[in-house]
Amino acid sequence: MAENLQEYYKRMAEAIDTQLEQKGKAALFYPVGSGSGRIVWAWINAHPDAAVIWVVPGETRRGMRLEEAKRIGQEIPPRVQLIHCEDNTPQRCLELAKIRPACIILDGSREFTAFPCGERVRWLQRFNPQAKLLGLIDTDQPVSCCLAEAMFQGAGTFSISLAEALARGLVTPPAADTVLLWPAETALEEFRIQMKQWNAAGVPGVGEKVFTNLRRAVEKCGPALPRLREALPKGKQLVLCEDAAAMRRVTENLEALFGPDTEATILKDGWDQEMAVRFAASPARGVQVLVTVSTPGGLARLAGMAGAVLVRSTGLEQNHRRMLARALALCGDSAPLVELNVSFAGLRNAEDLVQGTEQAGGTGFPLEEPYQACIRPARQLQRQLDAQWEQAFAAAKEAAAKGDIHELPRGFTTEAGFGLGRWLELQRQIQAGEKPGRLTAEQAARLEKLGIAWKQRMEQAWERGYAAAREYRGEYGNLMVPVRYREKNGFALGEWIVYNRQRFLGNNLSTDRAERLEALGMVWDTVQDIWEQSYCAAVQYWLDHGTLEVPVKYTTPEGVALGVWLGSQRAAYKAGTIKPVQKAWLEALDVDWTNRNDRKWQAAYDAAARYYQAHGDLNVPSEYIDPDGVLLGKWVSRQRYAWQNPDRSSARLTPERKALLDQLGMVWQKPDSWQHRYELAAAYKAAHGSLELPAQYRTEEGIWLGSWLSRQKQLLQNGDKSLHGERVKALKELFRGEPERRSGAVRTRARCSVRERNWLNNYRHAKAYAKRRGDLLVPASYVDETGFRLGVWISNLRAARKTRPDSFQVTPEHIAMLDEIGMQWDAREAKWQCALRRAGEYRAAHGDLAVPVNYKTEDGFCLGDWIRRMRESYAAHDARLTPERVENLSALGMVWAPAEG
Repeated sequence: MAENLQEYYKRMAEAIDTQLEQKGKAALFYPVGSGSGRIVWAWINAHPDAAVIWVVPGETRRGMRLEEAKRIGQEIPPRVQLIHCEDNTPQRCLELAKIRPACIILDGSREFTAFPCGERVRWLQRFNPQAKLLGLIDTDQPVSCCLAEAMFQGAGTFSISLAEALARGLVTPPAADTVLLWPAETALEEFRIQMKQWNAAGVPGVGEKVFTNLRRAVEKCGPALPRLREALPKGKQLVLCEDAAAMRRVTENLEALFGPDTEATILKDGWDQEMAVRFAASPARGVQVLVTVSTPGGLARLAGMAGAVLVRSTGLEQNHRRMLARALALCGDSAPLVELNVSFAGLRNAEDLVQGTEQAGGTGFPLEEPYQACIRPARQLQRQLDAQWEQAFAAAKEAAAKGDIHELPRGFTTEAGFGLGRWLELQRQIQAGEKPGRLTAEQAARLEKLGIAWKQRMEQAWERGYAAAREYRGEYGNLMVPVRYREKNGFALGEWIVYNRQRFLGNNLSTDRAERLEALGMVWDTVQDIWEQSYCAAVQYWLDHGTLEVPVKYTTPEGVALGVWLGSQRAAYKAGTIKPVQKAWLEALDVDWTNRNDRKWQAAYDAAARYYQAHGDLNVPSEYIDPDGVLLGKWVSRQRYAWQNPDRSSARLTPERKALLDQLGMVWQKPDSWQHRYELAAAYKAAHGSLELPAQYRTEEGIWLGSWLSRQKQLLQNGDKSLHGERVKALKELFRGEPERRSGAVRTRARCSVRERNWLNNYRHAKAYAKRRGDLLVPASYVDETGFRLGVWISNLRAARKTRPDSFQVTPEHIAMLDEIGMQWDAREAKWQCALRRAGEYRAAHGDLAVPVNYKTEDGFCLGDWIRRMRESYAAHDARLTPERVENLSALGMVWAPAEG
């Protein structure tokens, strides 16, 4: 199948992009070395502004990706972070979160065991909830943990087999493949054991004649080792073993396999990329072999390898394809392969792969199989054994129709003399790996359908619980099961989850079970999980604002009370109860452990220090606000007041704080404020020619000079004793030429006091509001377009009439003027009547008072909520809902107890 590979990579990148946009995640199921990395690079290059975190399960695969990028001339830009999953310090995770990745790539994700890689990957996802997820998964890699499958459930997946990869040219086939049977005795023994088992079950003589023919064919072919040496090219060889047993067999027979002068480098603890590179780069000296187990992990190309030997322990097709793909990835496209099979089934794997490649449109690769003569009798014998298995299964099926075959005793024999009990026990032992034998997945499934139990009852019970947990996760997306939750069939899943949590935390849960539950998203410590959710919210706030100075009442859009949570962490730190790991993660965000009030005081002090550096003193005007928004003038005043009045001030001025302010030249006792105000008034008169200034007039430094002058006039006219002789003399001089205050009940607008003029000016603002709005129900926070705080003035008038009826603000004349423009002196009653009016308008428009609870009127009044509160007040016999109010609402058709549902 001829195809331009660059075009193929580009087309696949576009397909992935579509899935990422639609589903937020995608997965590539590709064999090792088949170009999945190139597809990812094509996607990355198509998104030049997208930041990417590329996570691999270990340093070996990371090295492979670096080598691959170098080989194809791909530069790794700073926006692409290629890391392994153990790179998980708090600082590193936060560095990665800062880049705000568009995509997280999990490379070789079937190798991501739940502990610790899965936990670390979830941290990355929590820190980067906006990131899409792309998985690179080896097609033939066995699933060591179902974490990858759980992560990519529902994702758009793209899968290709090794045969298709060979046909497309994504993987270059070997120069040649020689398939041998070694050791032949072991392969024959496998059949001999199966026949012996049938004899024990009461079926003697199965396949004896065919077995004799098979043994003769093997003997006729001769030993495999001479042919191995003939097929091996000169140079360094990679010996890839299917499992530890195969590796042990190789190391025990090195001389017999490769000759007496063989130099072997054996990787006992799994793949070691550095040692393998040193082996490939070392000078050639006779026969040199690098022996390793075909373990998971990325494999970078080794230069100078002459060929590879695959040592097989089973006939599993999946294992054969995985080993062959890894050998090609390591040794390159020109290296021939030799396969040593311990099983007759393995002899057909290479031929099946060639046929699959040709069916996919490829040309296959050269294949030599000296043991072709053995295949026919081996397959004939296997067919006879399978036919006997079918007969035994038919007996089991007949017995199952009469009762539970799980309860059959081991010595149970059918009427025909077949030892069914022994046969069933043998199937269990083969399935558990306790005895050699052949039991395919299809055969096992058929037995399970009859009710055979592979495991003990306790194990079966746990599996039922696991199946229920998996179903719950599929429906709800998590395993946060309420403790009293039961399935439809009555299974107490909530209690089962709690039981497994307790066993895990007590180190009494097996690793396999823990891995499987972890892959479903099991939360082992719910308290810790809540902490982690809050911490991730803190990370998002820190990324957005650059600080953790969170307002106490701040709650995230997801509902996390972040301000309260951070306060609890500081309290735990102060009490010494915070966990060290939690302390480390918070300190990675530069958290300030000090008290919030201390932090605010320090921030204000820093502003004061900056002011001192700029002006040389702390004579800060009371209304001064520094460029960072600190109300510095008021803060300095509070510090001074706190020092002068420690018992009455809410501020806390410790000796340490006072000493800090002393260093800035803080003046704790202000100069004579009366004299200072007098001088300001005299300066104003000199500048303006009179003291006709509004009562609300303030100087630049915030002194209310108008009100001060008004008080001094009253004190002077009343002969108040607080004014000593010098001040009386000074004030008379100041007020010389100013109009005197006139007494009397009637004041004219032309010759009234400054205070009266101010009142009348405020009245004009109120009159304009009433004309515009139709009432004087002014919100307390309302400020009109001129900056006048009308809401505060109206509130003060109501309070004055209620508590200080002799106040100047509410003289009879003032009250009459306010009544003319619709002043409501009882604001609560007025607001209630206004709400009643809106309810009447709703009734007129809709015919009832069935107001939705979230309904708002055109002017923004929450009528639905008001109706709800009236019903609640009625039910609670609230005295504020008077009989008159009840009657008014009932007249509108109010239903006091709305129908349920």
